[in-house]
Amino acid sequence: MGSSFGRLFIAAALMMLLSPAALAQLTIPLDSSFDVADGSMSLGCTPLNVDGTLNVDSGQISDISEVNIGTTGTINGGQGTLNVSGDWNNLGTFIPGTGTVNFTDGCAGGPVQITGTTVFNNLTLTSTVGRTFIIPAGENITVNGILTLQGTEDQPIQLVSSSGETAVIGLGPSAQVIRNFAIVSANVQIGELQIDAAPRAIPTMSDYGLIILLLLIAGTALWGGRIGAFSAIRKN
Repeated sequence: MGSSFGRLFIAAALMMLLSPAALAQLTIPLDSSFDVADGSMSLGCTPLNVDGTLNVDSGQISDISEVNIGTTGTINGGQGTLNVSGDWNNLGTFIPGTGTVNFTDGCAGGPVQITGTTVFNNLTLTSTVGRTFIIPAGENITVNGILTLQGTEDQPIQLVSSSGETAVIGLGPSAQVIRNFAIVSANVQIGELQIDAAPRAIPTMSDYGLIILLLLIAGTALWGGRIGAFSAIRKN
């Protein structure tokens, strides 16, 4: 009963959202779900709060001021698109599918904070006003499809770590990176984190190198012996 009521509530809320005169934040409560299917909707620069399940399917949700996925929340990206202008707070589950998450200008103009562990398919960080994108320290972000970093010549975007620790945007085996006018801080790494904590071993020669060295030593000794024998013969 509660689940059915939740679905009806969400459906009614979404009908309101589709009306230009009535735009409000979209909240999906616990034990409720909604399918965007192949539709397109605007949140009018209000948050997307998910404590239940949102199935983006092949649809599109635009003008999202921020995304908040609660500990019980799940977003199934499907083949769809989420256009976000503000922060991304993921305490729950994001299933990337083959979809795209775009961080764009529009609803907000300040720094964008990404928190939580999230695997994206396509991820776009773009701005024409030189925004800063704060990447969580550690290896919490992974992109399996295309990572696009796009600023402008006059206003490049910036990627910084959320702390002094290294922040990593991991790349899947088939991932691609498109980068134009993007400043990536020294403590932000794109690709796998390489940690070389072990002391470097003293260089050693290969087996072939040892064989060559032994042959040189033997040849030197043999040559020295011949010279000694030749000198003894001359003396006699």
